[in-house]
Amino acid sequence: MDLSLISYLSFLISFQLLFVGLFLISNKKGNRRNNLLLGSIFILMAWNMGDLTLQMNDVILNWGFLQVIDSGFFLLYGPIIYIYAQGVIFKDFKLSKTHLLHLIPYLLLTLFLFVAGNPSPKTSAEFISSDLPWQFYLGSILIYLHFYVYMVMTYRSLWKYRQVIKNKYSQIEKINLDWLSFALNTFVLITIISFVHNFIPLANNMTVFLITLILLLIFIFYFVNKVILDALRQPEIFSGINQKETSRYQGSKLTSSQIKEYKERLIELFNTEKTFLDPEVSLKDLSEKLSISSKNLSQVINQSFDKSFFDFINSYRIKEAQHIFKEAKDDKMTVMEVMFDVGFNSKSSFNTAFKKETGQTPTEFRKTI
Repeated sequence: MDLSLISYLSFLISFQLLFVGLFLISNKKGNRRNNLLLGSIFILMAWNMGDLTLQMNDVILNWGFLQVIDSGFFLLYGPIIYIYAQGVIFKDFKLSKTHLLHLIPYLLLTLFLFVAGNPSPKTSAEFISSDLPWQFYLGSILIYLHFYVYMVMTYRSLWKYRQVIKNKYSQIEKINLDWLSFALNTFVLITIISFVHNFIPLANNMTVFLITLILLLIFIFYFVNKVILDALRQPEIFSGINQKETSRYQGSKLTSSQIKEYKERLIELFNTEKTFLDPEVSLKDLSEKLSISSKNLSQVINQSFDKSFFDFINSYRIKEAQHIFKEAKDDKMTVMEVMFDVGFNSKSSFNTAFKKETGQTPTEFRKTI
């Protein structure tokens, strides 16, 4: 395996990470706080990747205190990603002094290394052949666990966000934050590979070391070029949800008779006006038509139909699509035409919703008529 080629790619990726990080930090468009947080992640990654590139080329720099600072960067990734995600998900999220508490593990490790003396950096060959103490592996495991705890917390926030938007909107493809989910998944994959890479001395195998290194470079390169572009393309029209929206129906005073009344009014509205055919219909639109608060209407739909607003609207759209398919006299009518007629804008969403309701795809259903 050509180490010079790997080193060259590693250098290019380090430079790219640094460039993107500086661009985000200096970018005044969009959410300034989120840009700073995301830019910080890329700069930290650039630093770590640059350090690794130097080790691969047997370049040892006596950085002193800078080397101590670098050693604990992994303890910053989790908190920064988590806080960044909170800023993306919740439009009312604000940084406060309490968020500084997330830095404590990093500061403690840095202080410990500064006092105890950070071990001198090693070349890749020395790293493979060195007999590292068990404390190194234990510390590495705890650091990785620290990161994954933050990932779980971030995934949980994203899950809550998706539950809320499904209860407010009938079209969620553009606001589903799929790019953020993909970014998190990619970052988790990178850290898994990094974990294996970090434990290579146990195997004392240069081939495994190089394979994990190549995988690291591939995923980081993909992460930079795919995720950051998707994040910057995220429409600013929708700027997240309020944090209090994740508390479902807290303090609701709706009685069973009111729920029954609102349910009947909603069904009547759908039967007479077929409001669900509007591709952009939202919970707010329906609540205004029915003169019911959005929160109460959401509760009625969830409790009466055991569905989110998103699934409730789609169930009516699928029934309408079934009706159109059965009554259609024009054999040339396409599935796409029916999809648009009933309020869907995405073929994949239409197929998914149709199969969820009927157990068949639109094409399969059409063949059985």
